[in-house]
Amino acid sequence: MISVEKASKIIDTHWPDWGEAALSIDHPSGGILAEVISGDRDYPPIHRVMMDGIAVSFDAFQAGRREFKIEGICAAGQPIQTLTHSDACIEIMTGAALPLHSDLVIQYEHLKIEGKVAQVVVEQERVRNEFTHRQGSDFKKGAPLLSAGQSLNGPRIGIAASVGGTSIRIQKKPKIKIISTGDELVPVSQVPLPHQVRRSNAHALMASLLSRGFTEVSLDHVSDHYEQLMRHYDQASKENDVLIYSGGVSKGKYDFLPEVWENSGVEKHFHEVSQRPGKPLWFGVDAKRNVAVFGLPGNPISSLVCLHRYFLKDTVRYARLTQDVRFSKNLTYFVPIKISYSEDGVTYAEPLEVKNSGEFSGLSESDGFIELPLEKSEFKKGESYRIYRWGIE
Repeated sequence: MISVEKASKIIDTHWPDWGEAALSIDHPSGGILAEVISGDRDYPPIHRVMMDGIAVSFDAFQAGRREFKIEGICAAGQPIQTLTHSDACIEIMTGAALPLHSDLVIQYEHLKIEGKVAQVVVEQERVRNEFTHRQGSDFKKGAPLLSAGQSLNGPRIGIAASVGGTSIRIQKKPKIKIISTGDELVPVSQVPLPHQVRRSNAHALMASLLSRGFTEVSLDHVSDHYEQLMRHYDQASKENDVLIYSGGVSKGKYDFLPEVWENSGVEKHFHEVSQRPGKPLWFGVDAKRNVAVFGLPGNPISSLVCLHRYFLKDTVRYARLTQDVRFSKNLTYFVPIKISYSEDGVTYAEPLEVKNSGEFSGLSESDGFIELPLEKSEFKKGESYRIYRWGIE
């Protein structure tokens, strides 16, 4: 067996590249940037006024002038105007371009305006370029603003839009097929016999993927028969980028999948990880068809834990245990948790008791799971460890 950390690094190292796709700024569904987004011009592109008032010459104000003849008015969106006389001013609105030959904005609240004359009636120290957002002070033309590899969110989409990014290059999202295996599994709509169970794993996995932004996800089921598994893999690997199997990867006599993959040209990168639950996890890549293959254990908790720990790249978060946990096996221990928050910003993880990895009902109150490292056997209340959430709420 290999460690959890090594398994994660192996997946990252051998993860296929499925190329790029174009994301329209009019339908920004998110994704991972595949290009650098740079400024197409200085920002702001002008000296932008940040206060309603008048624009004047700072030198004239410093010389003692307090009355200014109003030459005109300029609103946001109008071309740049020019202040023609040092004893004059131009009324200026927030967001407008600072007039040429002016370098001080005095707010309306400090003025008395009568007719065509603005008088400064509030005395205070003022500085050159006060209330002015200077051209290029945010960034210069050509400056990198977003990096390849960043995930797109609202603010980053806004940045791309502000520099004319009508079509953004993102990493292409893989087309995924989830395959449940096992003769004991029946459709959800069917009433199972005592020796049968409904195919709940596949739906849980699909919901998890869809909630994280994967849009092309489909389901299949294959019986535990070598020839059927071989035929199904041959077809599915031609039509998908990622194949995620649930069940059929342990040591049983009907667990044919590792043999099927090996005989189909899939290079195995690991099988079995020192973890509980999820020890039988299998990962490989079909280099010829550029397909990643995951073999998840068939137990419900095991399959969900493995999907979230190794496939869904979650934001790194930590939480403090609300009670002691003891686990004497030399394995990384994944424990379902209920998450709560304190008023001073601390995240807490309450371990939930689950009898075994097949007790799917034990997850009903859980928000995710906590990862307890194999180097320890006793985990104390108040200690912090990394957590993984089922959802992104």
